[in-house]
Amino acid sequence: MTIRVRVKMSSCGNTSDISVSGTIDGRFIVMMNDTTCEKAKSFVGGIRYLTPDDLIDKKKSKVFRNFIDSEMSANCLVPSGVLTAAWAEAGMIAPSARKKGEPSFVEFIN
Repeated sequence: MTIRVRVKMSSCGNTSDISVSGTIDGRFIVMMNDTTCEKAKSFVGGIRYLTPDDLIDKKKSKVFRNFIDSEMSANCLVPSGVLTAAWAEAGMIAPSARKKGEPSFVEFIN
């Protein structure tokens, strides 16, 4: 199966459509389907494949290491989008939670 997520950043106006698919050998292929942000495109392109350890070990995770070295701003949600899609593809997020269709988001409160 392939899991797709959309990350919308209201602070910069960018949107990214990311997909993650499992492979036969237990890894995960991360792809940027569409984005308005070249920095996010470069970040996701630099990840390409993830291992199960990349999903659970923050200190060794390629997602976090690449994010630190990227040109993206510190508040960018693209890494969270990648991890959310990968967790769902790995079965670490219940299908019932995904079916709700409720987005996770950060909201400014006046």
